[in-house]
Amino acid sequence: MSETTVRADDRAHVFHSWSAQGLINPLPIKGALGSYFWDYDDRKYLDFSSQLVNINIGHQHPRLVAAIQEQAATLCTIQPAFANDKRGEAARLIAGLAPGSLNKVFFTNGGAEATENAVRLARGHTGRHKVLSTYRSYHGSTSTAITATGDPRRWANEPTAVGVVHFWGPYPYRSPFYASTPEEEAYLAAGGRKAEAARALHLERQSLYLRLHRIEELLGVSFDDEDAVLGLHLAVRALAFRRRRAAA
Repeated sequence: MSETTVRADDRAHVFHSWSAQGLINPLPIKGALGSYFWDYDDRKYLDFSSQLVNINIGHQHPRLVAAIQEQAATLCTIQPAFANDKRGEAARLIAGLAPGSLNKVFFTNGGAEATENAVRLARGHTGRHKVLSTYRSYHGSTSTAITATGDPRRWANEPTAVGVVHFWGPYPYRSPFYASTPEEEAYLAAGGRKAEAARALHLERQSLYLRLHRIEELLGVSFDDEDAVLGLHLAVRALAFRRRRAAA
């Protein structure tokens, strides 16, 4: 199949997650091996992220490929109500690595489903309903998982599940409080007296960028230059100051 056909089929029929569908142009991938994958022009890319951090043994590992081929030839699928040799063996090996008395494995189809069932099991076991999650997090796109998610992808899905409380986890690398040291970040994240001022600054900048986005839509332009954004920010604040003085 040619790159043109792959791209045409993708754009016509594939709905990509977390994307404005008309604004994306996914790169068609022809193959992968080890730490690399390549496109239809045979241009190689080093897969630093291991796709979704799930190819840590490398693409097309020969033992993995052979195991998939062997199992497909024996039994492609079986529903959860039945016992199966490979599922039982996998559970036993995982339980052997788990700490303490954790000796049962519940298999799911993906991360969001794992989150949903983990919350359900925890609530059933403890009798408690509240779930704590950091703002800097992503847990999946299903109901409880997206509610536990802290990043902006959650906003359009609210209100959903109840009982989830978000908090600021220390993250000095990209501090939401603009902290300059790990100690300052921990202090602000814990609700220090400077946190409210930092939060106000964060909300002010967020409001600015929302207004800029609206201006971009109205004028059909893009504010890609950081200096231009800062200049516009200062101009808006100066105009607001003049209006307040005139009103006084």
